[in-house]
Amino acid sequence: MILPMNREQVRSLAPISLEQSYILYGNVALRAERSLFAADVAEGELRAVGSYLQGMPFHAFSLQLFAAERDYEVTEMLNYFREHPAVDLAAGQTGVFAVPHACLKRVTIPGTLSQREMQLMKLVRPEKLLTPGDSRLLASAEAEVAVELAQRIGMISFRAEEVVEMPHIALFSEQDEPMALAGFHVYEEAFVEIGNIGTSEKHRQKGLGTQITSDVSRLGLEKSPNVYLMVFADNPQAIRVYEKLGYETVSSYAFVEFAL
Repeated sequence: MILPMNREQVRSLAPISLEQSYILYGNVALRAERSLFAADVAEGELRAVGSYLQGMPFHAFSLQLFAAERDYEVTEMLNYFREHPAVDLAAGQTGVFAVPHACLKRVTIPGTLSQREMQLMKLVRPEKLLTPGDSRLLASAEAEVAVELAQRIGMISFRAEEVVEMPHIALFSEQDEPMALAGFHVYEEAFVEIGNIGTSEKHRQKGLGTQITSDVSRLGLEKSPNVYLMVFADNPQAIRVYEKLGYETVSSYAFVEFAL
């Protein structure tokens, strides 16, 4: 049976840690106003909790299993979200389920199209960060600079609202051309998640990505001692940069794209 839930009910029924189920945890703790939650309960046993995050550039679902050793098929939960009046899941579109890697082998997602592994990394050795560079904070009036660069780079999780809601920094050329961008997906005292990191194509291979990642990490530390980022496992070059700057992988997740 699929039961609608609110944030308080999820917290009391299914307590999870940040690193155990990072996406779902963030939706519960920080993005409840944009999230829908549901629990699958069978014979009094909690089997799974799912969420749908509104306002993303793709249909974003997350899932955490609770029934030990039981396999789980997502169709019933997905149908609940399909029928919710606040959700428009038109046929022919695709969605993405974020599933902790530890649960993945027990989850069946019909219509699966592709799968990528995502690593959650935490800054554990801040002493490895570089000396501060020449990046500067973007003023609210410069939000379009970030939007244009993000579109040119092709950032898949970029939301223009984040440039206004959270600090973003950029590195500029002598001609005042934006060369690299970095900001946050989460900016709270409990933890921050750096994101929206990218370098203009014609300015790559110059160390700018490493520098701006270091600079935004320092900025994150001013807000919280807990600095995280997420990176696709098939991007070893980026992972090496983050490890060089003092990050370690603390958990991993599957991003499963499927046909709605």
